[in-house]
Amino acid sequence: MAYDHPTDGGRGTHRSSNTPLRRGATAIAVAGGALSLVGAGVPVVVQSLHDANTTDGSPYRSAAYNALSVSSAPTDDTVVEPAAQAPLAPLVAPTVQPVAWTPEPDVTNGAALVKAVQMVEQQVAAQAEADRVAAEQAVAEQAAEAERVAAEDVRGATGSPDCGLSTSGLGAVKSHVRNAAEFLGCQYGEPDMHGVAGRAGTSDHPGGLALDFMVDRSTGDRLAQCALDNQEALGVKYVIWEQQINHGNGWKQMEDRGGATANHFDHVHVSFDSGAGSGDLSGC
Repeated sequence: MAYDHPTDGGRGTHRSSNTPLRRGATAIAVAGGALSLVGAGVPVVVQSLHDANTTDGSPYRSAAYNALSVSSAPTDDTVVEPAAQAPLAPLVAPTVQPVAWTPEPDVTNGAALVKAVQMVEQQVAAQAEADRVAAEQAVAEQAAEAERVAAEDVRGATGSPDCGLSTSGLGAVKSHVRNAAEFLGCQYGEPDMHGVAGRAGTSDHPGGLALDFMVDRSTGDRLAQCALDNQEALGVKYVIWEQQINHGNGWKQMEDRGGATANHFDHVHVSFDSGAGSGDLSGC
């Protein structure tokens, strides 16, 4: 490349690209397609190009480095000859990695968000309570069924007669107590019977471990003795009849309680142990 510059006298003189640079002048040297500022100012060099051209082993190190080398302006009229041209390493553009953008959550309506969370929590709590009630009901039903099956097994093992006597009026008596009611009631004319009931003082009725058979004197004598004869099989704890009590070792007189019912003259009272009896029933 060549430029025309005016000379003394206004005549134009052609200066070749090899014309030396003088002190204080600023020029642009073109070498291998790269630009370099030459002159009094500090030279500007692309860092990546500089690194590539100055690395040990680079084929461009010596020639390219010389081509890009720039000295500050000399203090005298020393001529600075331009360096020989040499091939330069290509510039490599830096790699830019894209950054994923995550939208911010919408929290402009905080009250609505809190209300929605509270509604979900209430629904979860309600469902948990419903599940708990259902589970308890299922357990209760399974227990009732197991007790019914156990009662059937005991009835079959002991040979307890089933005359169709209703025991629904006994309340929640224990299964072996219900079996004893069927056994004794069916043998003695299906008398009126009472099971669970409130009583003053110590009594087995509230706990479902006692029966009252409303009978006359003749029936009462036989029913009370039959209960004692099957004490182990029925799980009988004691029998009270006509103001006397028997734990299985004989009749003993009781104190006067003031009336026929209180003194057990109109009904036979049978109390039972907490567990079912064992052994076979004997006919009465």
